[in-house]
Order: sequence, then C-alpha cells, then structure tokens
Amino acid sequence: MNTFTKMTLVAAAAALTFGFAAQKAEAHAHHTADICSATATDICAHMGYSNVPNTTDAWDFMLHFMTAVDPTLISNVQVKLWMDVGSHSHGSSPVTINKLDDVHFKVSEGYFPMAGPWQVKVAFDYNGAAHEIIIPIDVQ
Repeated sequence: MNTFTKMTLVAAAAALTFGFAAQKAEAHAHHTADICSATATDICAHMGYSNVPNTTDAWDFMLHFMTAVDPTLISNVQVKLWMDVGSHSHGSSPVTINKLDDVHFKVSEGYFPMAGPWQVKVAFDYNGAAHEIIIPIDVQ
C-alpha cells in the first residue's frame, strides 16, 4: 500500500469518526433525566436532542442506554411515542430507529399531533428478558 492510499484511508476513518462523534455531541445539546428499568435498575436510558419537540416538526433524538451490565446483551429495541389523556390514551405514527453502537440509537421521524406531556416508551430485551423504560417529555 503506498503512502497516498494510507493517508486517504486514515483521512476517511477520521471523517467517519468525527461525523459519528459530532452526531452524538449534537444530539446531546439537551437531554432528559436518566430513567431506569423497573425490573432491572442497573439498566437506564436518557434521550439527547437538539430541537425541542413540538407539534409542527418531525423530532429526532438519540436514545442512550447507560448500564453497569454487558451492553452487548441489549437487543430488539423498540420506541413508541405515547400520550395519556384522561381516561384514554393514544400514540403517534411509528418512528425510525437506527442502531449506532451497543448503547446509542438514533430515533427519527417522531411526530406529536398535540402539545402536552408525552411518554417515550422504550421496550427492549436484555439477555432474552423483556424490559421497558418510560421517559417523559413535554411537547410544545
């Protein structure tokens, strides 16, 4: 491999690393409190985001798991936007989830049809057992 090829590969790797790091840093301009699973208090998560969720724009955020246990055993991550209103409740359209690494998931295309207190319901498996973390978010 010649010097030019090596330099090109190093530059490409640096660009990918910088882009990934910038994506994480940008997503954490704001973040929610850490919320833990009721059934496994050593598995927690929070959301990082740049734009405050509202009823007009699509909302993107980073879901970040924090765990003292093996993060490679987290699988089947699902995210649902949910709102309880008096005696009834409703969700919104499905979101898109992209796994970035074992603990970071980019969630996009979140739409909120009305303002108020919403829940981001995060369902996942850890070592084959089902868990849920519910993170509250206020929509403007």
